[in-house]
Amino acid sequence: MKKLLCAFLLGILPLVSATSALAQNYEHLLQDFRASELTREDKRFLQAALAFEGHYLGLLDGDWGRLSREAMARYSRKEFNSASEEWHIAALALGFFDRFERDGWDMQFYPGLEMSVLVPLRTLVTDPPSANFTNLRHSGSSLSISMGIHSQATAQRVHDFTMGAHARSSAPYSVRKSSLAISSVTKSDGSLLYARSNFINGSWSTVMLSARSYDASTLNAVASSLTRGRASQLTITPNGNLEKAIRGTLEVVEAETRKQQGETSQNVSRADQGAETNGSAGSGFVVSQEGHILTNAHVIEGCNEILVDGGPARLIDSSQEFDLAILKADTPVEEAVAIFSAFPAKLNSDVTVVGYPYGGLLGGLNVTRGSVSSLKGLGGNATTMQVTAPVQSGNSGGPLLGPSGNVVGVVVSKLDAVKVAGSLGDMPQNVNFAIRGEIAKLFLAQNGVDPELSLSRDVAAPVAIAEQATKFTTFIECK
Repeated sequence: MKKLLCAFLLGILPLVSATSALAQNYEHLLQDFRASELTREDKRFLQAALAFEGHYLGLLDGDWGRLSREAMARYSRKEFNSASEEWHIAALALGFFDRFERDGWDMQFYPGLEMSVLVPLRTLVTDPPSANFTNLRHSGSSLSISMGIHSQATAQRVHDFTMGAHARSSAPYSVRKSSLAISSVTKSDGSLLYARSNFINGSWSTVMLSARSYDASTLNAVASSLTRGRASQLTITPNGNLEKAIRGTLEVVEAETRKQQGETSQNVSRADQGAETNGSAGSGFVVSQEGHILTNAHVIEGCNEILVDGGPARLIDSSQEFDLAILKADTPVEEAVAIFSAFPAKLNSDVTVVGYPYGGLLGGLNVTRGSVSSLKGLGGNATTMQVTAPVQSGNSGGPLLGPSGNVVGVVVSKLDAVKVAGSLGDMPQNVNFAIRGEIAKLFLAQNGVDPELSLSRDVAAPVAIAEQATKFTTFIECK
């Protein structure tokens, strides 16, 4: 539940405006970030979070030096285009909670090695051992971890092998001391290889890491965590300043969201004008193998009977605030299940709308493409976003897919161009809205449905996206 809440917060925290009322109650959140007011445990947690974000290359030691300061500044510039403020550390920490809880990342002490390593305890796979190593693998990424206790000759061969794998014009990274050896290289295919050996109790304790280039931040986070001896777990100090920043930021977001949800506009028309009466139709998509279907609440409003692809379904829950509803088909799903993007949609990113406009009268499933034109909805609503992909009556409840083909939103409405033209004297074109994917994931989690998430940022071909979407997009009839 918390991991999905974190994704929701990361999606809307940068959009929260500091209104006068909020500024009065939470002025401390808008102040410049001061690391001096954090405990060592809080700083270590933030260092780990910054490492996974790809900004920090240093020890997870709680010492907030130059590397930590520069990493925090890079994070704030990238995510919020500003200098670091107190609420930024809350967003950073909450974002790390997603990985922290999903994969179980934490410091693990290995007595044989006499070393501590940051590992994903919940998603760690043990592979067959090799001649000199115990081999582990992270099922959620390309990261592999190998550990062994070696003689000096074997440790030397390990580092010679690592250095020999380097295939870039820039020099590899290397450290050689009497009791420490580090080798870090980039191979010809762009993948990374890292080896570290510590001389402990008469032997060399060696940890080797490898990962594809797109998981470089994960490898670097684990490399930064390597500690001789027993390291403390990653924690947040109870009632410390980091926890207070998180709690205050959550309160701000909750207040801002309630305010935005209470703002209504006559300029938005649902993509199903007839959904409030029986005999309407809309779209939806499969979100679990058990037959759960996600759609808009207004699609099934007032229904005496709900059909999904011609088969009976029942209402599990609906939210008028978010305009979302979960249905349950009577039979398990045999086709594909929609996969949600673990990341919020980005401004100007490509999106694909899939659904059944006009009750399927246009020849069945319809696919249109466009882009994210604004990360806010009408009137600055942070629970929705604007897209340029054409939306027609009947598209409501259908999935909004990102560049990788994963769900980033739920189609909900279009701007009533006629009404707006009467006010502005101009006819707006292609102004449509979708509920943010973070809201949809949160709503599903509240109802016990844990949607599949993908960390992929790869761009898929439009044809492949459309072909896959046909397998989980559904036609919903309200009778």
